[in-house]
Amino acid sequence: MMIKMNFSQKLVFSYTCIVVIPLFILVVTAMGLIRRSRVEELQSYSEGLLLENYDLVKKNIESFSLFEQLINSNGQLMLFFTIPERSSEEEIIETMISESTMIERTLETVPNIYALRVFSDNPLIPERWPIFVNSKRTDLPALKRWEFGYTADYLGNQGSLKLESVCSTRRLEKNHREIGYIQIAMKTSDFFPFLFRRLNEFNDDYAFREYLNPETKKMELIPITNSIIEKSQSVLSKKILNDFYTEVYTRKHGELSPGGRLILHHNNDVRYSSWIRVPDMNIILLHTCSSEQIQRSLFLIQSGIIAGLLITIFLLYFIVRYFTRRLMSRVYNLIDGMKQVEDGNLAASVKVTGHDEVTQAQLTFNQMTEQLCNQIEEIKKEQQLIADTEMKAMQNQINAHFLYNALETIKMQAVIAGESDVEESINVLGKLMHYCLRWRIHTVTLQEEVDYIRSYIYLLNIRNDYVISLETEIQNELKNVIIPKMSLQPLVENAFYYAIEPLGKDAVIRVFTEEEEKSDRIWLCVQDFGKGISAEKQKEINEYLSDDSYERDSKGSIGIKNIQQRLSMFCGKDYRLKIVSEEGKGTLIKIPVPRHFLEKGGDEK
Repeated sequence: MMIKMNFSQKLVFSYTCIVVIPLFILVVTAMGLIRRSRVEELQSYSEGLLLENYDLVKKNIESFSLFEQLINSNGQLMLFFTIPERSSEEEIIETMISESTMIERTLETVPNIYALRVFSDNPLIPERWPIFVNSKRTDLPALKRWEFGYTADYLGNQGSLKLESVCSTRRLEKNHREIGYIQIAMKTSDFFPFLFRRLNEFNDDYAFREYLNPETKKMELIPITNSIIEKSQSVLSKKILNDFYTEVYTRKHGELSPGGRLILHHNNDVRYSSWIRVPDMNIILLHTCSSEQIQRSLFLIQSGIIAGLLITIFLLYFIVRYFTRRLMSRVYNLIDGMKQVEDGNLAASVKVTGHDEVTQAQLTFNQMTEQLCNQIEEIKKEQQLIADTEMKAMQNQINAHFLYNALETIKMQAVIAGESDVEESINVLGKLMHYCLRWRIHTVTLQEEVDYIRSYIYLLNIRNDYVISLETEIQNELKNVIIPKMSLQPLVENAFYYAIEPLGKDAVIRVFTEEEEKSDRIWLCVQDFGKGISAEKQKEINEYLSDDSYERDSKGSIGIKNIQQRLSMFCGKDYRLKIVSEEGKGTLIKIPVPRHFLEKGGDEK
């Protein structure tokens, strides 16, 4: 549904839009830049946390390397492992005690190192748990350089040394001779502490081990996690793993990079992520930041900007409206005068001010209303003259022949019948004469017109040897509708003379009303059941009625042309008679009148 605006509203709206549209574009652009800036900050924050995790892992790797170098650089220990048979039993025991003590003291300086075990291939070297162990205790060659989630099951009942850990197992060599293994372990929670803590509900850290599947020849990612993480984050971890694998491997077509940024989606959550490869361990570290942590602040910022924009638009609208009204007050004055004319005050005039185009329009308006009032007065005089002339012609409605026949009938009644019939007939005739001779009354109610028709039918039935029945179907609320005087009686008279009298037998004339749905019209209907009118005659009558030029009926009686002329005068040119007829079935004539004639009541007289 379109909203109609007047000129002033359009002007205010246009001026407001001229300012609001650029302002709106500026606000949208600013909101976009703010969002982009916050996203960039979030990505940088994610990348910063990832680098912290990467530095921690590298530091732990260096700790492993330092301990490996410590063992390899211990010449006495390496020589002892190579040729233990050169030492006596006491020397062997003393060496084992001193070396294990030295290693244990060194481990105390680096508490993150969970365990350091030295495996000897030579069966002559005794075991001193948990530092020195024989290589046959476990399948050391089967272990990878880096093992994740490793547990030293071969340690028997020493449960405190069998926790999940990150373990590095490497060969010990002396002069290119393999003499044993060194195994360094750190608890998984110490090596990857960021996997066991959560900064907040929006940040998550992951670590994946890269594994080349020998069957599919494709790289696979295996999460580095313990049972606690698998229980709490299994669903999210799998989703992140799948999306991350798709972005890093599938879409890169095998071209692996050392790290980068990417956006991952989990349900409706957008996660800005950074990842980096740790080549020494063949693992990938991933940090994700949920966009929810900036959505809240963005929502507040955007709400504030939108609220400010709406307030600005509101204030701007009223400021423009105020100044527009001040600048165009004289135009509004002229518009108010036009509205007065539209409401029916044709004598309206406006105050003439200024010396510009608006002044000329004000002068023209005043001249126009003055001329309009003069022309309306002249038209009223002409219409009154026409109405008086028409009402004088109505006096001849009951012609001399009819009066003669009616009076002859009344005289015969005086001879044959009693005085009551004579009195009734004279009363009816008096009503007819009184109704016709009220010259100055141009309109009557529908009920008055029907009463006149009923008296007219009564007199017709006195003079004829057959009976004419008048049937009326008029709603009670329509009986007081105002109509031009003598609108229906001429139609009843035509029905008698042209449809009933030629047949000379009992007949029925219907007078009824119809209400048109969704319209402001009421139809007054007169129907007879006589011989009807041919199609050619109907066409001729309709053409005759469509001519709006004034014409008096030549026969001196009130015909349908006279009814149409008076109907147009009282109701308007859009109100036209309708004739519906069929030969052998009768004729129906419908007269439309405005519904507001009913509302005004007797004011139309």
